[in-house]
Amino acid sequence: NLKKHQVPVRCRGIKGKIMTGDFSDIADSNAEFVSAFTGQNVPGLPAKKMLLLTCMDCRIIPHQVLGMSIGDMKVIRNGGGQLNSAVESDIIVANNVLDCDQILIMQHTQCGMAAATLESVRESVQANTGVDASQFTPSVIENQMAKLTHDVETLRNNPMLKSNAVVQGAMYHVETGKVDFIGE
Repeated sequence: NLKKHQVPVRCRGIKGKIMTGDFSDIADSNAEFVSAFTGQNVPGLPAKKMLLLTCMDCRIIPHQVLGMSIGDMKVIRNGGGQLNSAVESDIIVANNVLDCDQILIMQHTQCGMAAATLESVRESVQANTGVDASQFTPSVIENQMAKLTHDVETLRNNPMLKSNAVVQGAMYHVETGKVDFIGE
């Protein structure tokens, strides 16, 4: 007995138990978005030739933070806004195929991945799922500025980026909304 826009969700919960959920509020919000949607003619290539790698933190609204509009930039998000091999491959594709010649790696203050330890994350996963998480290896950040600087240098030295690619690092302050660009 689903209502209009009611979306049934099935997922595995603790110890494999099937859980159900309801995304009807999200579907309703999307219906409102659709009614006012104006992005149907926005090209798939970024108008500002920019790609942003940032954290999945809910306090970061990428386009607003950087004064961008829909279609201005590509955005990749993960825990901590960190470069890893999968993200690096995506950035190479974005640079060579999607004309993303400006690449910004933007971490942020009060980041959970910088506050957490590998052990605390493993303990949370195990407590929440009942699964042995001793071999789980998420990338926590021990020194945020060192990690950001390393990620920027790693990407700058990648020979598969076009010679005109510009890679920059930045720190977003969730307390103020200010972005500080590293090295400036």
